[in-house]
Amino acid sequence: MLETTADVNKPMELWELEKFLNNIVKENIEVINLSHRGLTIVTGQLERAKKAHTLLLNHNQLLMPPSELCELPYLTELILDNNMLTMLPSGVGNLSKLRILSVSHNPLVALPDDLANLSSLQCLWLINCQLASVPPSLGQIKNLKKLGLRNNKLCDLPDELCNLHKLTWLNLDENCLKELPPVVSGWQELLYLSLNDNCFKEVPVVLQSVPSLVSLQLRKNYITSLSDDTIVALSFLTVLDIRENGFHIRPAHWKGLDFIVTNSSHEEEKSESHL
Repeated sequence: MLETTADVNKPMELWELEKFLNNIVKENIEVINLSHRGLTIVTGQLERAKKAHTLLLNHNQLLMPPSELCELPYLTELILDNNMLTMLPSGVGNLSKLRILSVSHNPLVALPDDLANLSSLQCLWLINCQLASVPPSLGQIKNLKKLGLRNNKLCDLPDELCNLHKLTWLNLDENCLKELPPVVSGWQELLYLSLNDNCFKEVPVVLQSVPSLVSLQLRKNYITSLSDDTIVALSFLTVLDIRENGFHIRPAHWKGLDFIVTNSSHEEEKSESHL
């Protein structure tokens, strides 16, 4: 694999960027690492790097997305974390081979509908992007397996998000969610769902229609009770973590229900470890 990494010890001048990209083009470099370079723009030379399959532009100072990257036909991984982007580049949906897209820690506010055209995308990371909503079109990314939406401002999810039938991992921590869409049965392969630090007042029993689920994380919500019917409905889980909610005493009839993790059960484990 051919890879070129810029010197990360000092900010890159524009002429240095031009020289760097010229070498990329000349040598047909496949992995372009321009992270931690203090970049505010990326020049048009980038679109000539037609052989590139990985582009790392994280930890810079980009205000506007470089539209040139949408001209890279073989790009499979694009990392734009920790910039100052308020939007994704126009035409990002043209990256038909893209498998990994990470735009975390940018003030995006909104997402473009053409993300739906990323037919090969498997991993999408949108952590801490100030998102108040996600577009229904996100549910059209048919091959998506992992989706990270932690630390946004989401109060609800579109029903269409449940059309992600290949999704196996979903993190929605640190949002404002009170409930899930009623059609979660569309998550046919979901294994891990994290809903920590939201506004749930009860364990969402609608998840009984997702029998593939192994781990359900619900720490730091407002759950004060868990009915026997809900326990039975979700008994296929390996882990149901409801620590840091309103459970102060673990009910006696939960003995043997080790898949339910509460503060009291955690304390018991620690006490037993000291015996």
